[in-house]
Amino acid sequence: MIKLRSKRQRESYLSNFLGLPTRIILLFILLLIVLFPFYWMVTNAFKLEQEYYAKPPVMFPSKPTIQNFVDIVQKYELLKGLVNSILIASGATVVTVLFGSLTAYSLINGVLPKRIKGFFAGWFLVQKMYPAIVVAVPVFYIIRTLRLMDNILALVIMNASFNLPLVILLMIGFYQEAPFEVEEQAMLDGCTLPQRYFYVTTPMVKSGLIATGMLTFVFSWNEFLYAVILTVYRSKPLTVMIAGFITDKALIWGPMAAMSCVVVFPVLMIMWMMQRDFISGISAGALKG
Repeated sequence: MIKLRSKRQRESYLSNFLGLPTRIILLFILLLIVLFPFYWMVTNAFKLEQEYYAKPPVMFPSKPTIQNFVDIVQKYELLKGLVNSILIASGATVVTVLFGSLTAYSLINGVLPKRIKGFFAGWFLVQKMYPAIVVAVPVFYIIRTLRLMDNILALVIMNASFNLPLVILLMIGFYQEAPFEVEEQAMLDGCTLPQRYFYVTTPMVKSGLIATGMLTFVFSWNEFLYAVILTVYRSKPLTVMIAGFITDKALIWGPMAAMSCVVVFPVLMIMWMMQRDFISGISAGALKG
């Protein structure tokens, strides 16, 4: 009884300490920690050269300027890198979502035995777990042998291959919870397997497709490792171009911050415009998994 009371007393003390004012303060501190890097990036993008090199650091630009954005367009080929990033991320997303959903659907509704389906699901999970750097050397030799170095197609293939296991695992959960009665009715009406995939089952898991597609796009947009290994000049995405501001003489903060803003902005816009579908898709996947 004494132990029970002491436990309740400790819980009471803890709940009093973590009351509403304390929680608000802790959340505010965490919010500052999370948002400060974004604040620093945005302010540096509008600072003059003497300000972003100043010591102690200048917290807010005294004379905001857009010269850094003009420089990345005129001197650092921003538009070329932006087009490359869009083509790579969009291509990888289309390929990954298409083949990932096809694979997941076939594992759920195909004719393979249950054990083989379980083996493939486990194999996709293992593929997602190992670090990408492990296969960097063989991938480099394969891409060079295929003469795809500094080619957008090579980066589309690599981003699709590394995101495909995640899309398959997520889509398996969505297809498992799609009502099979509708599938059976379509079979009675004479629909083939491809027809059931395109016209019956996949429209019912649209939120899952949107969620996995957005995740794939963001991962491909932010990918750096294989982008820096497999590109030289023509196919450099924005992530690799940002790294080019780190030189042996100095770190060019202003243009680097401006290009970082350009990299972050499309992702934020996509997430903002499609947040409902994304949240509903992720929530449905969590509840169904």
